[in-house]
Amino acid sequence: MIMKLFVHLLFVASCAMSVHVEADQATPSWAPLRGQFLIHSGHATYAESPTSAHSAITVAFEGKPAKEVFDQMGPDAKPQCSTEKGDRERRNKGALCTFTAKLGGPSESHYRCWIGVDLRTGEGNQGVSC
Repeated sequence: MIMKLFVHLLFVASCAMSVHVEADQATPSWAPLRGQFLIHSGHATYAESPTSAHSAITVAFEGKPAKEVFDQMGPDAKPQCSTEKGDRERRNKGALCTFTAKLGGPSESHYRCWIGVDLRTGEGNQGVSC
């Protein structure tokens, strides 16, 4: 019983440890993330209702958190979503992050990311097209 309690406390303590890394911090720390999510089947762009065979979650966010993810992903991929000069993309199986050089308005962000996970397998599945 004491061993189970110790393991449980160890687990809780490890969950409280930080994950988010700031450039000026030596240790990671959690940070707030404001965004949107979609639970779907198929591609997030043309989402359908989740099914027993396929269910995924895609999380979209922008601003400083997206810039931090973009900076960690490197290198740039060949742009598939924009032909505008200065626009950049970074992608892998589970994530797509973009940098837009010219903004359409003051409320827009240069950086945007979409991260997807297949909820059945746990594999990356960004499922976002342009």
